[in-house]
Amino acid sequence: MKTLGQKFKILRQKKGLNQMAMAELLDISIPAYSKLETGITDPNFSRIHQIASVHQIDIRQLLSTGEDEKSEQEGEIERLRLRVLELESSVIRLQGKLIDLYDKEDRRNKAD
Repeated sequence: MKTLGQKFKILRQKKGLNQMAMAELLDISIPAYSKLETGITDPNFSRIHQIASVHQIDIRQLLSTGEDEKSEQEGEIERLRLRVLELESSVIRLQGKLIDLYDKEDRRNKAD
């Protein structure tokens, strides 16, 4: 399970920010933010709320356990698996249409 500081770092990196930019957004010093990421300092509730707001996520997502994250990931994987199956069906259908068009063109050329 990731620590809260590790989650802060991952979210910051996903947003493409360095620690200085993140510290500025939170209106704190760079060392203060670094201590949050490394776990030297435990964030208070208002700081956790502020970080969640910066990343535009619900505070529950930020505080969720690994099991919650795993469940969300499994749901996303299933949704993507179904989408792949749907797209594969479309490809097969389009391949069939393409073969039919080639067959029709071939018959037309042989008839001429």
